[in-house]
Amino acid sequence: MESKSAMERARERLLSGGLLLGGLALGLAIGWLAFQVDWDGASTTHSGTPLFTTLSARVGVSSAPAPVVGAPAPDFTLKTLDGETASLSQFRGQPVLINFWATWCPPCRLEMPDLVRAYETHKAEGFVILGVNLTFQDSLSDVQAFVKEFNMTFPVLLDEDGNVTQNLYRLMGLPLSVFVNREGTITRLNLGAMTGEQIDEFVAEVLK
Repeated sequence: MESKSAMERARERLLSGGLLLGGLALGLAIGWLAFQVDWDGASTTHSGTPLFTTLSARVGVSSAPAPVVGAPAPDFTLKTLDGETASLSQFRGQPVLINFWATWCPPCRLEMPDLVRAYETHKAEGFVILGVNLTFQDSLSDVQAFVKEFNMTFPVLLDEDGNVTQNLYRLMGLPLSVFVNREGTITRLNLGAMTGEQIDEFVAEVLK
């Protein structure tokens, strides 16, 4: 009887271990599918560099629906680094790229030179980049240094309380680029650092 009991206990441990592994695998699969649904079109490779900085440990997620391609881009008003205010709606009629970034995000640093280049190339056509900084998770002095280092000539907006990041756009990682056409509709959501070629392609889409 003791031998049988030991065997039964071994089987139970084996079964519980299998269930645990199965649950972990299922959780990973569901998480990956949710990522694909929420951020369709996100970058998948970038020359071996980490694609994006995950925000799960930094940013809470609201229960509001996440923005999707084909829907109006949620409007917002934020302070700018220059001490003014800017609203997304004031740029209606112009192609807009909303780029969410932070100074502690390596992929943000990676793509910033090409974003500046694209803005300088197309600003005469009405193209606008709104660089939304996660100021509630950043340092204003670091933001100023970052802007100076990359000569960011487009408007830099400060999300000081996280409302735009958390409640309106529900960021899962950085950088996030939201391309908005002249009618105010989202045409593309891209999570992760973009290459220069991708930036040129996606900007061309909203310039049409």
